Amino acid sequence: MTTGALTGRIAVVTGAGRGIGEATAVALSRLGAQIVLAARTETELERVAEAIEANGGTALAVPTDVTRTESVERLVSASLDRFGRIDILVNNAGSAVFEPVESSDPDAWWRTVEVNLHGTYLCTRYALPSMLEQGSGHVVNVLSVAAETPFPASSAYCGAKAGALMMTRVLAGEVRRRGIRVTAILPGSTRTPFWKGMEFTPDLSEMMPPERVAETVVFAVTQPGGAVIDEVRVMPPFGVL
Repeated sequence: MTTGALTGRIAVVTGAGRGIGEATAVALSRLGAQIVLAARTETELERVAEAIEANGGTALAVPTDVTRTESVERLVSASLDRFGRIDILVNNAGSAVFEPVESSDPDAWWRTVEVNLHGTYLCTRYALPSMLEQGSGHVVNVLSVAAETPFPASSAYCGAKAGALMMTRVLAGEVRRRGIRVTAILPGSTRTPFWKGMEFTPDLSEMMPPERVAETVVFAVTQPGGAVIDEVRVMPPFGVL
């Protein structure tokens, strides 16, 4: 059995099938947390769960569409049924479409907002009551520097991340005196499958590996009592690419 700073903690990680979500789930598991893996693709979740368990950890894979209320409710119910509590929620699921406003596909534009903003809200909304009941918990929203920096052809993504950042700040004010920590992590360009198939891609060799972002999540959730990491930007060495 894995032991460490997070032994006995239950962590739900969305977008956990690959990239930052996978790296975060693995990193939290190495510190002893029991992991609930959420993403749409079951085969990816099962692969990550098997890797965690092969290293002595515990993982539950729950296929989830974070934009659908009933799917998120099932995720939270499955987590509580299996483990009895949720200590850490990492809202990491994301998607993007890169098109100028004038020629954008309205359905694709809205889907980006649904995943990045509405999905973050839904997962928080349904995980939060159990945290408030136990009087402790940590919500970590993995956002993007796009929440503060405008990028061309990224109105949906930038708008959704900016909205999620403001939602994070509002949430922190609502629950900080009730035992709940809230953290926003704003990564710069990260070397993940996020870029696959995109017409214009920055130099992948200059991007951060997803493990750097996962380490930032670990840093936030392992802070001792008396301190909370409200917001942090984590960037590749050359800054915005």
